[in-house]
Amino acid sequence: MPGQLDSALVRLFDDAGLFPPARLPMAEALAAHARALDGPHHGVVGPFLCPVGRLAELDACVAAGAARPPALGLIGHDGPVDWGRAFAAPGLGQVEAPLGVPMPEPPGNVLRYLELPHHGDVGAALDAVQAAGARAKVRCGGLTPEAVPRPAWLAAVLVGCAARGLPLKATAGLHQPYHRAGGPDGVRHGFVNLLAAAAAAAGGATVVDVTAILTYEESAAAALTSRVQGARRLLASIGTCSIDEPLAALAERGLL
Repeated sequence: MPGQLDSALVRLFDDAGLFPPARLPMAEALAAHARALDGPHHGVVGPFLCPVGRLAELDACVAAGAARPPALGLIGHDGPVDWGRAFAAPGLGQVEAPLGVPMPEPPGNVLRYLELPHHGDVGAALDAVQAAGARAKVRCGGLTPEAVPRPAWLAAVLVGCAARGLPLKATAGLHQPYHRAGGPDGVRHGFVNLLAAAAAAAGGATVVDVTAILTYEESAAAALTSRVQGARRLLASIGTCSIDEPLAALAERGLL
């Protein structure tokens, strides 16, 4: 992975192939994850993400011959969650749930992420994450234009996390490197923008400055890629339902 993005891309992409919009069947998602780990850009691949409620299905696929992911992240949504089963899963490295969903302290070095409400008071939500001794998770997109957060709100999350020393992960809608202000599917955030914005926030930038970085379009690509160093001190990872898509977009631009 030669280039300015080298260190920023290491294990950046958590594999969310089971989740929308891909929604791959379990066997297909496991096979795609194994291919990514065997591929030329295996260094960008993070843990395989799975709902807690589908652990039995994952185990059944492994028993039938699928490769077990060496690193696993488990996600609990609203409703009953068997955290005891989750915490015993082989390869478990992180657990996630929406803020407000009860989650016991995970064992050992397992990381815990709490997802922020999509709108609302950023400071209060981040204070609650910090009080729980967890890390933050933020959604940057969704299946409708209304699910995409405003750049200023996302910038406030980044700056607020930096001020509290809270690492965060991002998910949803981050398939392309650069911000797009228009198009048939509306505004879309870019993951290179997000890396540069995280680096700026970690360095003490204001919400106004971070908002500006989040809205740079591809014409400012050189300025963005030169500013990603230090991003991973704040931005731990990005969940994506397709690791191939962001890699293809980077390769098209000569960034891989």
